[in-house]
Amino acid sequence: MNLQDIINSLEILSQEERSILFEILRDRQKQKNQDFMVRSLRGKYSHIATSSYEFALIKQK
Repeated sequence: MNLQDIINSLEILSQEERSILFEILRDRQKQKNQDFMVRSLRGKYSHIATSSYEFALIKQK
């Protein structure tokens, strides 16, 4: 199935089905944006898998 087939199939969906589809797509895009924001805020320590609490304990030792 190519992009044009997908676009054409949207025409046969009911209004309710289209609304559900667009809501799902909006939610996925919102989640992608949030994931990107979180990753970008990690900065130079993004490779560290520990939590902030664990990191603070390690630094105290």
